[in-house]
Amino acid sequence: MLKYFDIGFYYADWGSIDAYIKLPVGTLPDALVGFSSDGLHVHENDEWQLLIFSLEEYYEYFDDEHADDFFQHLASLRSELIQGSWRLVYFMWLKAFDFNDEVDRVPLIQFEFEHLSEELQAFAALYDIPLALVKALAMVLNEQPSHQAKQAQFQFDAWLHNLSEAEKDMLLRTLFEQGQLTRHQALAMTRKDSANKDETYQYWLTPDVISPFIEQAQSQLQQEQAAALAKKLAIEKAAKEKMLADIYNQRERCWQQAQEQADRTCASGYDTASRYLHQLNEAYQFKGVRPAFEQRFKRFIVANSSRKALLNRLSDLL
Repeated sequence: MLKYFDIGFYYADWGSIDAYIKLPVGTLPDALVGFSSDGLHVHENDEWQLLIFSLEEYYEYFDDEHADDFFQHLASLRSELIQGSWRLVYFMWLKAFDFNDEVDRVPLIQFEFEHLSEELQAFAALYDIPLALVKALAMVLNEQPSHQAKQAQFQFDAWLHNLSEAEKDMLLRTLFEQGQLTRHQALAMTRKDSANKDETYQYWLTPDVISPFIEQAQSQLQQEQAAALAKKLAIEKAAKEKMLADIYNQRERCWQQAQEQADRTCASGYDTASRYLHQLNEAYQFKGVRPAFEQRFKRFIVANSSRKALLNRLSDLL
């Protein structure tokens, strides 16, 4: 299976979850390949590095729709790793550190942790990455010396121009023998250096380095979350008020629709009529004219007094 697939995803409705990302050999430096935790395992051979991100227990219901939504992000996350942004590994380091302050050190590299892509946010949500520690790591990188990230887009023309005739022959021969050849297989076969394997580092991320920033990061995260919640509630409140204003402005039409639905004399009609009337009640209250609603509502009740099933649905308004 690993020969043909670069990403994979295993899940159960309730239970364990595993995401698989296969990378060309040498993509991750030895200093990161050597890091492992309960949630991340790295397997390596002469052709590829396989990263397995695991959740032993997922305590919420996870169905095909959830899986499909997350699977859409895996290809982008893989591309990010190949291009030299290894933030997923650091996410897992932070999660391991959250449970165990004796976690192994990893290189301190200048990656962007203040603004996360949609894909990274989805990963962080699924794997329960501690966001306060992500923010603490961003603070560390702003204040401590670190290594520059080596991120570059793949340039096909430059790569092809630098291939020797022997390498081109090798690629063609492999293509004819296997019937297919992926871009990353070709890159691995023609890699002229050891990529990141011989990288040396002098700056490291350790528990002692990040710990002084955690309290400040937690406080800042709480403030940001409170501000985000207040903004969300304000937007929802404005939307609700606009809806109620629109209903009030069209109140005659809404009363008419409520009666039309009641005249259907069926469960769905009564449900819809009840919904209209409850919305009208809120709209009149919003405009401060609740007595006007009560007068009109009494007339509606008299006109529909024989419809007990409808009246039951309106009992909280009576």
